[in-house]
Amino acid sequence: MFAAMVLLAIFALSLSSYVAMTRSLQYQTRDEGPNAGYAVELASGRLPTIDTPVTTDAGRHPLLVGGLRTMEDEPHRHIWTANHPPLYYLLSVPFVVAAGELDAPQVMVVGMRLINAVGSALGVLLVGLIAFEVTRRAAIAFLATGFSASCAVLVAAGGHIANDGLAVAASSLTLLATIRILNRGLSPGRLTLVALAGAVAAGTKAPGVLTVVLCGAAIAMALLLRDHSRRGVIRALAASAVATGVPALATGWFYVRNIVLYGDPTATDALLDKFDREPNGSWWQILTDGSLWVDWYERLWVPLLAEGYVVVVDVLAVVSAAGLLVLVVRRTVAGPADQPSSAAGWLLLTVHAAVILANLVGFVADGGNPNDRYLMPLMPLLATAFAVGVMAIVDVIPVGSRESRAHLVAAVTTCVLGVYAFLIFHWFISSVTYVGRLPNSESRGAELVVAAGLLCGVVAVFLAAGPVRTYAAQQPPRGRPAPHQR
Repeated sequence: MFAAMVLLAIFALSLSSYVAMTRSLQYQTRDEGPNAGYAVELASGRLPTIDTPVTTDAGRHPLLVGGLRTMEDEPHRHIWTANHPPLYYLLSVPFVVAAGELDAPQVMVVGMRLINAVGSALGVLLVGLIAFEVTRRAAIAFLATGFSASCAVLVAAGGHIANDGLAVAASSLTLLATIRILNRGLSPGRLTLVALAGAVAAGTKAPGVLTVVLCGAAIAMALLLRDHSRRGVIRALAASAVATGVPALATGWFYVRNIVLYGDPTATDALLDKFDREPNGSWWQILTDGSLWVDWYERLWVPLLAEGYVVVVDVLAVVSAAGLLVLVVRRTVAGPADQPSSAAGWLLLTVHAAVILANLVGFVADGGNPNDRYLMPLMPLLATAFAVGVMAIVDVIPVGSRESRAHLVAAVTTCVLGVYAFLIFHWFISSVTYVGRLPNSESRGAELVVAAGLLCGVVAVFLAAGPVRTYAAQQPPRGRPAPHQR
């Protein structure tokens, strides 16, 4: 099933890659202009601030300067994204240099976009791995991957110059490694993965810091609950210190710099003041604005102008909610299911989502823009919950074996989601919002990439619908303690 999940991630990557390779530079859309300007400054050996002007060197960066000329107000002619840590932009420097050496400015644009696209595709795969870790069911893991791969934000945000894909992938990997520690125990390899993934998450975007702190606290609490002895306390504190200390040492200097320059770690107040943003209401008003939450949810799968597709995600929500209700009723009546599940993993995902949403609500209340891509870190919980809801309905259907029908439904549902994703993709590239093409872009090559992605999606569905194998962790015989309990 892992191979099928990888193929679904490649399918998502192919759609984003088409956008990356063909669409003209969108200076303000997805903040492409200032993001590219950030990388240009780093390539010149300078770390920009939010007031650093975007380059005006039309000879070396004609695409960037062309977009810059469409910005009449001074603040938008600056690198206002310089409040973000520099990791994504450092990875982009080779493409900036190559663009100059080859006298091919589109190399920088496509290269920076493909970094984001690859990160988004890894995020799709990690959603499935997290789903398997918390449910121990391969069908749910595959279906959760399918839900994530059908997310329209991947097409829009994943194919542009942005740090969201890398940030979400790193955050999801941090969560996955932490859940494995919660489920399987502490090991040097798992702790190293948490620390390194956390450093990438915190070094890419500020919400990654929240993920790092939360995962460090979760590791400490889990280890303390297992061992209350003095040795256990030291072990728990040491593990937590590694999980949070490595990211802090790697990225803390940047957030201190933001505090010195702007007064807070994320420069939020300085940016709101820079663009004359007014508060959108109180924290409570934003939290209780049902229309905002519905719009946020729908925008994850449906672009703003593609209202005709909203019915698909609304049906998805209704079916999944009904399934989750069925699951709650069944477990209330019949008791816990025999299928293993990770309560600690579910709790971590839920708290992580609550922390991300609380941070986002505060940002919007202060005057920030409620961009759909800000909700991408929620996809591990959202897609897994949807998959569990669908499978809860499938589990009560008395036809064939439980796992056989689960795999079949997962394959069929994912196929439908894939068709939907391609329809949204086709709408997007054919819409009035898809303006212009990159100079010297080869649409035929990009179309071949999409064709290869579609083939991967078809193969993935057939693999998922194939013979059922046992993926769940082996359970100890009743009455005999598990190895870690002896």
